[in-house]
Amino acid sequence: MTYLNEIKTKHITVLGLGVTGLGIVRFLLSHDIAPTVVDSRDVPPGIDWLNEHAPTLNTRFGDLNNAELLTADIIIISPGLSLTIPAVAKAMSAGVEVIGDIELFARLNDKPVVAVTGSNGKSTVVTLAYDVLKAAGYNVGLGGNIGTAALDLLAGDFDVFVLELSSFQLDTTSSLKPISATVLNVSEDHLDRYVDYQAYINSKQTIYTNTALAVVNKKDSATHTDVNPQVSFALSDADYCLSDYNSEPYFTAQGKAILPVSTLGVVGSHNQLNALSVMALLQPFDISAVQFANAFSAFRGLAHRCQYVTERHGVKYFNDSKATNVGATIAAIDSLSEQAHQLIVIAGGDAKGADLDALKPHLQDKVKALICFGKDARALVALTDKGHLTLSMQEAVNLAKQLATYGDYVLLAPACASIDMYNNYMQRGEHFVECVHSGEL
Repeated sequence: MTYLNEIKTKHITVLGLGVTGLGIVRFLLSHDIAPTVVDSRDVPPGIDWLNEHAPTLNTRFGDLNNAELLTADIIIISPGLSLTIPAVAKAMSAGVEVIGDIELFARLNDKPVVAVTGSNGKSTVVTLAYDVLKAAGYNVGLGGNIGTAALDLLAGDFDVFVLELSSFQLDTTSSLKPISATVLNVSEDHLDRYVDYQAYINSKQTIYTNTALAVVNKKDSATHTDVNPQVSFALSDADYCLSDYNSEPYFTAQGKAILPVSTLGVVGSHNQLNALSVMALLQPFDISAVQFANAFSAFRGLAHRCQYVTERHGVKYFNDSKATNVGATIAAIDSLSEQAHQLIVIAGGDAKGADLDALKPHLQDKVKALICFGKDARALVALTDKGHLTLSMQEAVNLAKQLATYGDYVLLAPACASIDMYNNYMQRGEHFVECVHSGEL
């Protein structure tokens, strides 16, 4: 970590004292680097830890215009803060280097990195990739936008890192050199942060900049890149895809059958696509079909991501509260409608200005009823003549129970953020599960 010795002579400012910012401060302190800590809030979340463990650090809380950011050599900014904040933009214009925690990680790391971004499915893919590498005998560090902060991973004796990266993290990263990297998919999201949809796509695409292998979704042009070498994944007609052998669907690589799709322990075409992306991402590693099979068969998915809840009277219930944008909801509908007799979807929340019209054909062809509540419920109901307006999760679930018949699936896939009624998507998903289990089904 020679770079740490280099920056010990520089004035480092950590901007943002939330979870990520506090982690950066801890990391720097553990290497005898005392940064200035800045936050726009008068009482930031990490202040208690700071007062107890590093009371002598120089801190500036409140108006960023008074934070003297221009005096820094390097600002390490939290991903929740935009580079367009006037005080930050002014510092950058004056030549102050602004990086994020992933960029600092990249400058210090010398181990292989598998990097994953995308609008939907990131956490599932990195977790499954982690499981496969573990099954193949690698000592794996999993983190970034999931689980452990990337900087904290550096303390471990790992063979390889698997990182989930958000567009916000990529915006401040330039030195990462993944052994493989993918943009899984792109759909409208975070348009409150980017000037337009293309800017969001461009942000995602930067993950390919220095990668040794680009992994693209053949069916999603927004994931395509000119970077080579590259491989593609899709349910059909790709380097990694599904093909029939002996009347059974198989995961295939470059035309070679690897293992039966039935090996995968989770249902749905979206999960099959996730598995294919993992196989493509791990092409640089020596992993056998048996090792893939062991990890795939043991995988049960992640909470709130098209998670099976229960079955009552022949009706199955699925919690996809993590479907906080239109693309994720479409993926869930397309995947589960293949197995359901009919599909009932519960949606709603804060759409954050996203265009909901892309849902229309999927609602028309594959959904028996759309039950909506929350801030943008009326806009969702207006998409289809199958729409029902309700006032709460409990009311929505009760109506779904009334409408569902044997063989139907009830799916919570909100297409919206949860911030209008819940603290986060996890709380929303947990409430859905509670409502499903309450009363007589």
